[in-house]
Amino acid sequence: MKALIVDPALRSMGGHHHSAVRRLQAELARRGIAAYCLGSAYADQRVVQDLACTPVFTRSIYGRSYEQPGEFAQSVEETRRQLAPALRRQRPDLIIVPCCDQVLAGALARQLASTPRSVRVLAWVLFAPHHLMASDDPRSEPFHSESQAAFGRLAATAGGLHLLCETPAMADFYRRLLGLEVGVMPGPGLRAFQRPSKSAGDAPTVACIGFANRAKGYRLLPEALELVLAKDERARFMIHGVMKGSDDPDRATFDRLARLGARVDVQQNVLRPDEYLARLTEADVLLLPYDPAVYRTRGSGVFSDARTIGIPVVASRGCAFAQPAFDEGWGVEIKEYNGLATGLAVLEALGRLTELSLSAERVAARMGDALGEMLDATVASCQPGTGRLATVIGRLRPRSA
Repeated sequence: MKALIVDPALRSMGGHHHSAVRRLQAELARRGIAAYCLGSAYADQRVVQDLACTPVFTRSIYGRSYEQPGEFAQSVEETRRQLAPALRRQRPDLIIVPCCDQVLAGALARQLASTPRSVRVLAWVLFAPHHLMASDDPRSEPFHSESQAAFGRLAATAGGLHLLCETPAMADFYRRLLGLEVGVMPGPGLRAFQRPSKSAGDAPTVACIGFANRAKGYRLLPEALELVLAKDERARFMIHGVMKGSDDPDRATFDRLARLGARVDVQQNVLRPDEYLARLTEADVLLLPYDPAVYRTRGSGVFSDARTIGIPVVASRGCAFAQPAFDEGWGVEIKEYNGLATGLAVLEALGRLTELSLSAERVAARMGDALGEMLDATVASCQPGTGRLATVIGRLRPRSA
């Protein structure tokens, strides 16, 4: 059996795209399946070597302007042309798409229509039809027809299409929009592991990790941290935010953070997988001040990793990904989207740290290997006469809103 992982946004070490492909390859290797991948034409040489990645695509979801009438069709055709040689060469039985949008779905559909073999597709749809808007934002409605056409055609041309979203809200949206079955599962991230215990005397560390995009709320941090540092003399912060490739060019935020003193460690480098794991492992609280106007229905890879390994979170009220933490007792809400409310939520989390940590550890201990089960069923479904994957997808179906 041959598997191929396709992600036009895979270009640098660290971040969701790199970690997703890395995890998928590791899980497939455990099952005796080698999985090559196709990434961005601008992929870093370290990514090419680390993931056996072939640089292919000149466009990705993050490069869309949504402004030109012919942009969607042009993007689909360009992506199809770049995809075609690799599909003819690799001849995969299974294509896994860890971050699928309507452009990639449309390109896959066109190419698979001319492929004489039956190829299954397993895809995570992480974003709404406009990747910078929530799925229920009325401004995104002009792009709904793109998704309907692209995913509808992919369902017709693939030898089986299995869609997943990271939150029930996003899955319910796409199920209604597309008329297709959609399951709920976090994108591929960290495997569960036991974090080393910390000494009771250690100062608590609050971490914020990721790409410093506008919707991640980094601009709220200076005011929030000033409040916490003044009220809690032990608290420490590790603020990591990659500016390169960010959609927010404002560096003043990081200049302010760097002036807050020795208890604030500011990093802007792209983290290797081992560095990312080390930063997560040392965090007592993960701070996710994401904009609920954008993340109202979206998931978060960092949040999923925190849930997997048992780290309490502070996150914005109204973000779909964070609701399980609030419901299960290991998260604190940022009640209003501003710096003051963010600081107050961090202070609450530090005051309840023992309680939150125990809840987070209990949740992590209960988590099974959903990704492994999904891949087992997917691999089995590539053999004729099995309905196991349909059963798994059905179990992951969200409740209707």
